[in-house]
Amino acid sequence: MLPLRVIKLGGSLLDFRQLVSSLRAWLASQTPAQNLMLVGGGRLADAIREAFALHPLTEEAAHWLCIRLLGVTAELAANILPEASLLKHPNEFAAVQKASPLAILDPEHYLREEEVLLRQSGLSQLAPLPHSWDVTSDSIAARLARFLRAGELVLLKSSLPNPPFTAEHAAEVGFVDRFFPQAAVSLVRIRCVNLRSPSFEECDLLLNTP
Repeated sequence: MLPLRVIKLGGSLLDFRQLVSSLRAWLASQTPAQNLMLVGGGRLADAIREAFALHPLTEEAAHWLCIRLLGVTAELAANILPEASLLKHPNEFAAVQKASPLAILDPEHYLREEEVLLRQSGLSQLAPLPHSWDVTSDSIAARLARFLRAGELVLLKSSLPNPPFTAEHAAEVGFVDRFFPQAAVSLVRIRCVNLRSPSFEECDLLLNTP
């Protein structure tokens, strides 16, 4: 059986004119794997951030509004990548992985059931992701990769982080969200790829260990 690769497509790439061709070219250059992708919120999520700053909106409400937007961006990606399958739950992945080179997940149902799913998977020691601005699609993708025991997590972004190439430093400078180092604990491998680069420049992101 092929290893599982969880891919986070950064929302900043949704306005990249060469997104479809670059993503297909990058996928074709990778070692064979089962590919499950999560798409970031991009400017849609920024609109919620602006509303949060202006109006009496709780972090909890803002969090779930942003999660719903990830379903919109997932559907957008599935429409511009017709070879991909759109999933509403990780449990659907097994049924489509042989028929499709890429699956795209709307994560809302998974996140609403996360506590139960973690317990069923033997990961009950993990607390559900916080419902706050500390968590974005970066941490959601990391938690999903851990839940599915993926061989690697790949963060497709518009740039690479500056050294040192650690998850902790990347969170400090805003390359990933603040909760990411905790969400990514125990992942086998984390790669960052600049999808806007013609050569798909990349680096590994390391986790500090005690």
